[in-house]
Amino acid sequence: MDIKKIDKEVNKAVRLIRRGYNREYIIEKINGIYFDKEKIFEIAKCRIKARKKFGELAEKLFFDEEGLRYATPPIVADYRARRIKGDVVADICCGVGIQLIYLSKYAEKAIGVEIDCFRAKLAMLNAMIMNTKIEVIKGDALSKKIFDKIDADCIFCDPSRKEKEEKRKFETLFPNPLKVYNLYSSKTNRIAFELPPQISREEIKIEGEKEYTSLNFSLNRLALYTGELAECDTSAVSLPSGERITDLDGKIKLKKTDKAFEYVYEVDRTIIKAGLLENLAGKVGFDGYIIQIDKRRGLLTSSSEYKSAFLRKYVVVAECNFDYHKLNRILKKLGAEKATLRFSVEPEKYWEIRKKIEEGLEGEKHFYIFKVGNKVLVAERII
Repeated sequence: MDIKKIDKEVNKAVRLIRRGYNREYIIEKINGIYFDKEKIFEIAKCRIKARKKFGELAEKLFFDEEGLRYATPPIVADYRARRIKGDVVADICCGVGIQLIYLSKYAEKAIGVEIDCFRAKLAMLNAMIMNTKIEVIKGDALSKKIFDKIDADCIFCDPSRKEKEEKRKFETLFPNPLKVYNLYSSKTNRIAFELPPQISREEIKIEGEKEYTSLNFSLNRLALYTGELAECDTSAVSLPSGERITDLDGKIKLKKTDKAFEYVYEVDRTIIKAGLLENLAGKVGFDGYIIQIDKRRGLLTSSSEYKSAFLRKYVVVAECNFDYHKLNRILKKLGAEKATLRFSVEPEKYWEIRKKIEEGLEGEKHFYIFKVGNKVLVAERII
């Protein structure tokens, strides 16, 4: 396998895509090196898309569409690898190998298993390009043939899932985590799974720690740690800061109010999903109230300042009834340039509403608009 020749053809396709040439023209101009031309074209498209998730590193990695969609971002992959490190770690659904590469940084030996032959080849290419020593086995991790080959003290499994699904279930993940657990628990109790973060806790049919991961203040991942890897029942970690909240942290029971105090705090949705709001309040010693809690957003208020990676802090500068013209006048007086909506609206109406609110603004400041009942809060973010 000449990785330099493969990389050269992928980069040639990348350049042609960026110049705006159509697919047929590009297919005609590139050579099928190791993969056929269609696959080279797919890898090139994914390399361009991957920049958002992988930054400059994307320029040398190999992905297919599904592999990129579910590939773990580097910050999360590194955190996960440090959390589940062992002497010999096996990633038995390794995909294109990103998590496997990071697992190898903290293990004596890292083994990957991938049932899809194309993806297994991409994992091997990524290992080579990253100068990482890993073993990739093509096959079904649930088969006796593969099971007998795996001699590891820690198992990691990120099962594939449907791109869209009304309700996430264990039964629709492949391979089924319960089958993986029942099989591999005969080798070790140190087993970790990557699960869809939107799956309900009632659907998780294996005992262990459920760790919700936030990346840049957004729910990104859900891991399930079993056996010796589990440290509590439920936890949340914020990356890149590494701040962690667990169900073992002391709680403060929060009451609800309709009144906004000097500061409002937007709560990371990861905390809401994990059900750890009162534990977060206890850990930071929060003295205040809940203004609003729903599936998408949590909003607290207090007269005191608090600092947490799970909280975005704003100072309230104005309050009024929800009226476009009145809100627009207030923003003009405050010297606003733009106003970001921080409440739920239908996507197709977002810019229609925002344009009405921002009409004629000529200032320099950026404000955020929260809606509480029939009232709106105008707030300025404090970094």
